[in-house]
Amino acid sequence: MADSGGMSSKVVLISGGASGIGAAAARIFAGRGAKVAIGDIQVEKGAALAADLGDSAIFVRLDVTSEASWREALVETLTAFGALTTVVNSAGVSIPASIEDETLDGFHRTMAINLDGTFLGCKIAVEALKGGKGGAIVNIASTLGARSGAIFPAYSSSKAGVRLLTRSVALHCAEQGYDIRCNAVLPGAIHTEMVEGYIAAGEAAGGSREDVISGFASVHPLKRLGRPEEAAAAVVFLASDEAGYITGADLPVDGGYLA
Repeated sequence: MADSGGMSSKVVLISGGASGIGAAAARIFAGRGAKVAIGDIQVEKGAALAADLGDSAIFVRLDVTSEASWREALVETLTAFGALTTVVNSAGVSIPASIEDETLDGFHRTMAINLDGTFLGCKIAVEALKGGKGGAIVNIASTLGARSGAIFPAYSSSKAGVRLLTRSVALHCAEQGYDIRCNAVLPGAIHTEMVEGYIAAGEAAGGSREDVISGFASVHPLKRLGRPEEAAAAVVFLASDEAGYITGADLPVDGGYLA
């Protein structure tokens, strides 16, 4: 793809890149000239997206809970595209359950993917980026990491952790003199596969699809669900040189939910 956005020097590894915000970010990065490694356990989706993006992208199988898998994905990315400049930690899971209904195994699984996976992504990223110039890490947190809900003890805990992990990584890199910025995007209700799962659960409980979507939209001042590309645009901005003086920040993309 032609470099229409000044990102031809960027090499980006995206976890959870086969779907949702990660996939939307991959499309924008590639469209602006970057090289993109789409990391995911969803092999068919990830490979199809990489094929669609052509020479701008590859698919790498990535289990974010495994440090060995992260290192293998990094090696594949470096082999294909050369020096890494950017890591986007987008992989995540959300299974609603109140504190009475959540199990310890369920809590651990959510934390392993959302928080441990982001920790490993940051750790690998700092190791890979610290000798270079203009490195960026962008983590996908959530508005539910800033304002919780009764049925999200695991998800909210994990995403609150991502927010503070982001700050810690940003401060460490600044103190060490590494040219690496680390920021977080806080999406509201973005119409991804994850939110489709919530919609399906609402329908199974007896609500109409329209009413369930309206319910999600109603808590956001802009009165609609967000689009994946809207959250992805924030990711790409934070990874760009235009955001060169931004680190340790939260960027809500939430239709005013946290206002």
